[in-house]
Order: sequence, then C-alpha cells, then structure tokens
Amino acid sequence: MKSDSIDNIFMEKYEKYSKMLFRIAFFQLGSTHDAEDVLQNVFIKLLYNAPAFKDDEHEKAWLIRVTQNQCKNMLKSHSRKNCELNEEIASDSMGDVSKALDIAMKVRALPVNYKTAIFLFYYEDMSTEEIARALKISRSAVKMRLKRGRELLKTELEEYEYE
Repeated sequence: MKSDSIDNIFMEKYEKYSKMLFRIAFFQLGSTHDAEDVLQNVFIKLLYNAPAFKDDEHEKAWLIRVTQNQCKNMLKSHSRKNCELNEEIASDSMGDVSKALDIAMKVRALPVNYKTAIFLFYYEDMSTEEIARALKISRSAVKMRLKRGRELLKTELEEYEYE
C-alpha cells in the first residue's frame, strides 16, 4: 500500500515537471537522446537522493539545478557539437517554424549562463525572481545575464528586426 502511494507521488511529479526539464536538457544539449538520458538521471536523483523540500517552488528549483548540472556533466564528458532539430521543442507562437528554429539555435550558441537565463525567461515563462531562486543567484545577476544575452543575440538576429 505504501509502495502504491510512493508510485503515485512519483508519477505526479514526473507529469508535472518532465516536459519542462526535457526542454531545458534538449535546449542545452541539442539531442533528444541525451535529453532523455538527463531526464532519467534527474528523476532517479529525485527518487533516491532528493532533500526535503519546503514547497513546490523549492522542488522545482532543485530539479532545474540538477538538470543543469547533469547537462554540464554530459557536455564535459562528450564534448560534442551535434545538433538534432526538434520542431516541437523549438517552435513558438509565431507559427514560422524555420524562424523559430533559427532563433533557438542562436540562443543555444550563447554562453551557458546567458542561455539558461534566456531559456527560462522566454521559453519557460519564469520570472526573474523564480530564475534567481532556481539558479541560486541574485535577481540583479539574472537581469544582467538576460541583458547581456539579449545584447549578444541582437546582432545575431538583425535579419528579423523588421518582422
């Protein structure tokens, strides 16, 4: 009976967070297979090594940090530059998939600190406060990362300036 309860809780958490964490991992790694591996490792850590969470926000922040760390570890160990395009992940509300893919690839090419902040802000609709808690940095640091990331993207995205 207790096992059923744990299974249900785990499945609820998986349903609640898996899509977001997969998108973060895919965005960092550019590979569906690698993102799935990261997602599996993150949920194994949640199941066996998770701390006691104060609330859902604390749990979400922990999961994002673990996902980020798993991605960094994978990038270090593989040091690859493969890029599998996934229209579902990269598409946006503009409806122009090729433009969305191009923009997503340019965001992916940013340094990791800027890329993470921009992804969480624009693709996951997290506030600067939520990002600060998730990354364990100050709100001003988040704002600076967003500002610098936007500046780097501005020259890359000049072709879309008038759209």
